[in-house]
Amino acid sequence: MLLARVQGHPARAHLHGPLVEALGIPAEVCLHSSTPPNPWEGYKACLRDIPDCSHLLVIQDDARPALNFAPALEQIAKRNPSTPVVLFLAKLPRRISVLALRAAKNREAYVGTGMRQSEFCPVVAILWPRKKAEEFLTWAEENPRRLGHPSPRSDDGVLGRWAAFTHQLIRFSVPSIVQHDDREDSLIGRQAMWGKDSGRTALLFAEDASVVSW
Repeated sequence: MLLARVQGHPARAHLHGPLVEALGIPAEVCLHSSTPPNPWEGYKACLRDIPDCSHLLVIQDDARPALNFAPALEQIAKRNPSTPVVLFLAKLPRRISVLALRAAKNREAYVGTGMRQSEFCPVVAILWPRKKAEEFLTWAEENPRRLGHPSPRSDDGVLGRWAAFTHQLIRFSVPSIVQHDDREDSLIGRQAMWGKDSGRTALLFAEDASVVSW
């Protein structure tokens, strides 16, 4: 049983309907608005009170899923019953992007790795086993001193620290089946680059997710 939650902001309401339709699985939009915008608070909202499901997809509202996304997601969930799977990877973190390129060359569908405390874990789209998502949220709320900042704003930074401190295995799909086209200005004022910044678009992206046996 798969459920999606879109990490949404009211300023991007025009994106929410098309994204929910493109996902092809039951989905709801978790709106969060703060001044200034706080991505971590928005991410926490997506992880609270998860309904009965096996996996929860948390995806940013300016992301774009590949064609045939839902069938691929079902396969990924079956292969990964207890491990979070990151569905979007750019060229950073550098260490993981190198592993992903090597995996692609070897026609491997996943890269599994632990995180280092200096690394962030990209959160554009992650498929969470429900119990693992609840475990992450509980840890973050019970260990504020380990979040890297008294009032953290970086959702991918907090996730990276949880994975490092608790020695989690994180898997990355190879290629990514979610793209971040970078066509929307960020909520903290960064101008959209429309694919010109390789740090904000997928390192490897499958326009059709069915090309890989997940």
